[in-house]
Amino acid sequence: MHEIRLITAQRAVTAAGTPEKLKEAPEFQQERFISITIRAKTGNAGFIYVCHWDDRATITTEGHVLSPGETMPLDVHDIYDGYIDLSKIAIDAGTSGDGISYYGFEVV
Repeated sequence: MHEIRLITAQRAVTAAGTPEKLKEAPEFQQERFISITIRAKTGNAGFIYVCHWDDRATITTEGHVLSPGETMPLDVHDIYDGYIDLSKIAIDAGTSGDGISYYGFEVV
């Protein structure tokens, strides 16, 4: 039987225009999120951009755009052993220091 645990965190973009991984994945760490919600901080000066890490070169033109306070849910449905890998999600911002908070449900 698996346990579901709620995880919360925050992340600020260090340098606007340089995509960053939502979370660096330490070697052998087994985070298995089945659902996360990304929320652009309400105090942000501009937009937050979200995309798959492999698409980071086009994040500001083709990524999902979040206005301050806006949320983006990501869920895994009906996939056996499927999970969301936070190290595959890229974020960027129009202003350095703008950021996101997120919460997710992790299978442990």
